[in-house]
Amino acid sequence: MALDETVSLNKEWYKGLIFNIPGAEVKINGEWIPFTAENASRIKATNPMNLEWRLNGTLLRKYGYTSGQTLQGQIITVDDQWNGLRLEKNITIQIN
Repeated sequence: MALDETVSLNKEWYKGLIFNIPGAEVKINGEWIPFTAENASRIKATNPMNLEWRLNGTLLRKYGYTSGQTLQGQIITVDDQWNGLRLEKNITIQIN
């Protein structure tokens, strides 16, 4: 992942995935918004099965990340009511 690119985060066969990763964004009503605590109520008002996700390098730069750093985050499974299913996977992404 480079700081000058945007990368799609694909959900594959199970659609109830949340990407709790710095720089993650979700598409709601045609608008990409950061996955942050400030946007939590707006995001949770949307069925998580229908969310599109991406990782935004420009947003990472805004957060102070630089080339060579590593992102730490989680992929979390939820149901259609945003109830956690107790399945989480840690993820590490290298910034080029």
